Amino acid sequence: MATATESLRKMREICLAQADTREGDHFGKIAFYVKGKLFATCDEKDGFCEITFGLEPDQAAALVENDPRFKRYPRDRRGVVLDTSKVKNWSEIKVLVLKSYELVKPPSAKIPPKRARPARRSRP
Repeated sequence: MATATESLRKMREICLAQADTREGDHFGKIAFYVKGKLFATCDEKDGFCEITFGLEPDQAAALVENDPRFKRYPRDRRGVVLDTSKVKNWSEIKVLVLKSYELVKPPSAKIPPKRARPARRSRP
């Protein structure tokens, strides 16, 4: 059973270890962004923390239906909400949060190969 402080510490550890992430605010909640796109939030309620993150719609629905620790996020069918006081194993939560990160992370920009420049001719 994790307190809000412990849960926030774990979420920072998970989220901020990913490339191009930052912590910010989202309507009063602690939020984690990758390149400006939101992928998880933390909200303290009564000394405990709820985390919200997105998954593929089918995976989110399956979690809500089969795991009582998760509830549906009302504004988005991809979102799930988890009361971290019910978390016993953070490694399984880490896998889910990282899926959320991967879903919103912009594709890596491909650097075009350098073009060979023609050799300069010297004037006779």
